[in-house]
Amino acid sequence: MNRHFAAADIGGTKITVSIAGKEGLLARIYQPTNKQGDDTTVPRQVHSLICNLCRQIDIKSEQIEAVGISTASPFKICARRIATVTPTLCGGLVEEREDPCNSWKQIPLERELGKYYPKISISNDCVSAVVAEKMFGAGRGEDNLAYVTWSTGIGAGAYVDGHLLRGKNNNALHLGHIFLASSDRNQPKCSCGSYGHLEAMAAGPAIAREAGLPAPEVFIRLRAGDRAACELVKKISVIFARGLVNLTCILDTRLIIIGGSVALNNWDLLAPLVRNEFYSSFPALTEDVRLRAPSLGKYVGDIAALSLVLPAEWIETYRARKPWMDAPPLLNLDSEPL
Repeated sequence: MNRHFAAADIGGTKITVSIAGKEGLLARIYQPTNKQGDDTTVPRQVHSLICNLCRQIDIKSEQIEAVGISTASPFKICARRIATVTPTLCGGLVEEREDPCNSWKQIPLERELGKYYPKISISNDCVSAVVAEKMFGAGRGEDNLAYVTWSTGIGAGAYVDGHLLRGKNNNALHLGHIFLASSDRNQPKCSCGSYGHLEAMAAGPAIAREAGLPAPEVFIRLRAGDRAACELVKKISVIFARGLVNLTCILDTRLIIIGGSVALNNWDLLAPLVRNEFYSSFPALTEDVRLRAPSLGKYVGDIAALSLVLPAEWIETYRARKPWMDAPPLLNLDSEPL
């Protein structure tokens, strides 16, 4: 009998869902994250996307053995089930928020998805990504490594001496919420409500806020030689690199894998700027650290979530075959009523 597992990568901008079998990824889809409605909207959207994929490959959703969820966090444990309280999704966490798309204070992911599937495994997106990269990608054979995402938010997951760092509520290494400036109100305001955080100063929305146009457009203009775009990207790169230096000072890591849409789509432009600042900062700690893009590339979200539920007996097969390289295209499903 064929076995099927679902994987969902939940971000502040989009949700990507895939279904996998022993032979690899069978179908993939994404949709903009729906941030309106009640606090069950996101888990219902995940279920809807899984059902869509099940129809595509002609199976019933009841045949899904388990669902791995890689998501923005932090987490809160409610009645022994994981809820996410991420400010990138929950509009009710911060008073006087500039873009209150909803009034959510938490999203009951495990409670709601547990109504449809027998097993749910949820982890921070960066923690699951570092697991995937160590299991299948750029981190294989390395016991001291970190994965950092540079996207709508900034976060990290890491191994130290071969031990995956989690923390009391699985919230270890919220890199985006370290202070890189004073916490007064003259500094950029973070989505969590504080001021001067790395995420508020260097994530995708920070680039857009400073430029007055979408972050992807900034990089388009940079490639066209726009001087203002060049100066802004240099500034943002220095700030981000200093965040990586802080991470290195705390963990004494050997390898930092940098993913997320900002990095993955523009690493050719960003890498020289980030590396220059990083390696010039306290060389005794930084000079032997490698900065790399994810080996899993655009599939890191799929494999990160899948790694949470992948049967142990499939791991060597996946390592040998790298089935994500032959994965079906990622289909864009326009927003639809749930």
